Amino acid sequence: MKLKKRLNVIIGRKHIIIAGLAVLLGAAVYVNYLYSTPQQISIADGEEAETARYGEIRFVDASASGTGEINVEASTSDEYFAQARLDKQKSRDESIEVLQSFYYGGDTTSDELAVIAEDVRAVSGYVETEAKIENLLKAQGFSDALCYLTGSTANVIVKTEGLDTAQAAQIKSTLLGEIAVPAENITIVEIK
Repeated sequence: MKLKKRLNVIIGRKHIIIAGLAVLLGAAVYVNYLYSTPQQISIADGEEAETARYGEIRFVDASASGTGEINVEASTSDEYFAQARLDKQKSRDESIEVLQSFYYGGDTTSDELAVIAEDVRAVSGYVETEAKIENLLKAQGFSDALCYLTGSTANVIVKTEGLDTAQAAQIKSTLLGEIAVPAENITIVEIK
């Protein structure tokens, strides 16, 4: 009897659970290793096969120039900005609609109503600040601009013929003049 009780003390329920979790963790690492090994990718048009890793970025050449840049025609970039504006407006309208449905839902406490009201103010503040930044960038000479703000990030899409470091610094300066976002959380995307 003493031996069985002593064995239970040495190997308890917690130890069995920890051992099981360790085995699961080991299996997950092994599966991750299997899926992260280089795999051959066959490319159409008789080009040579390449080795790729999961998560790697590969530049795609949309033209026959071989530069690795995607050249977007003016009409296509104009269509992009128009569609992006529509998508952005639709997304914001949906989020306001959801917040309104929560606000007028009926069974919410005063604390929840205060949080919802704060979210509505934040969304409307983002919309106003985004529009202001977009207008400032257009006034600074960029053909077109879109701005997406969240709590700690800012993404800017500009239409230019070639973005240099001075223009990138100008965009960051404009953003930081309007919002408080860490400089490393600012993303600038160029559309030609």
